[in-house]
Formats: sequence, structure tokens, C-alpha cells
Amino acid sequence: MSLQNLEHLLSKISTEHSAQRDQEFGIMVCKEALIAARAGNYGIGAILINPQGEIIERGHNQAFYPQFRSDLHAEMVVMNSFEKRFPEVNNMRGFTLVCSLESCPMCVARLLITGVQTVKFLVNDDLGGMVTHLHHLPKAWRRLAERTKFVLADVSQELRQFALDVFLLNLDSLRKKLWSR
Repeated sequence: MSLQNLEHLLSKISTEHSAQRDQEFGIMVCKEALIAARAGNYGIGAILINPQGEIIERGHNQAFYPQFRSDLHAEMVVMNSFEKRFPEVNNMRGFTLVCSLESCPMCVARLLITGVQTVKFLVNDDLGGMVTHLHHLPKAWRRLAERTKFVLADVSQELRQFALDVFLLNLDSLRKKLWSR
């Protein structure tokens, strides 16, 4: 599927009459994922929601563009911005991070250290995701993981497929770039 087709498809996915409680947030992270894919990055987006239910940060993968930065995954971009804007926040209880794709090992470690209470993702990442492998973490990391709830977001199957399609959009070309480094 092309980027243009995906952009058109997202405009048709609605939050109206949706029984899924995370549908609106899911659409927002998918919009961020589209921005990332359009720029030549992995198509992954994320948002951070405060305890009052307000979106206070949003971001997308920036690992390849505007320059190569291996650490600028969507979750990292969001947390970097949050920590810079809100240095006085010392407790992440009640905060929720929503991401279009299951977090990788690096991002899981960052989220565990930050103490974000809930992490929701639209799609499992069977090849690179860490959430389904938390039991393999060293003991100290497993202990940190006890305070964070990782769950599949409650979104429509249509939106879940959309998030996967955006991620897959330029995956092969970016893998080639990564392997050529």
C-alpha cells in the first residue's frame, strides 16, 4: 500500500460510534506514524497522556531523518520532550504512553526507568518487540517492570491493521540502510 493510500484510509477511520476506548488516541499515534514514514523514518508514532487524560506530548520515529540518530525512536522522542518541558515531575503514576507499535528493548528500558504507569501499543512486534519478553529481563529490570502495565490498546481491528501497514511501509529500505552502516 502506498503512503498516499494510507493517508486517505486514515481519514476514513472514525472515532465516532467506536466502542473501543483507545480509538481516538490510536488515530493520533497513527497520524504521528504517518509523519515519520513520510519523512523517511520507521512509521511509528507515540503520545503521552497525563493523569487528567490530556495529551501533553506527541512524537514519531526520527532515527533516519533529518539525520541518523539511533536513539530517536518514537517513545524516546516523546520522553525526551516531556522531561525537558516538565523537569519538576518526579512521579509518572497515572501517566500513559500510547505507541503504534510494541516497544523495542531500548524503549522498554527507558519506559521502565521513567516509571510511566501504563504503556499501550496498537500492534505486537514479533521481530523486535520486548513487551512479550519481559520475563527475560535481568532481575532488577523485572522488578522495575512490576510497576508498569504494558497492554494492547483497545482499538478497532481496522486501526490495528493500519498501524501495522504504516510500520511496514518502508521497513525493507530502512533495514537495508541500517545493515549498511
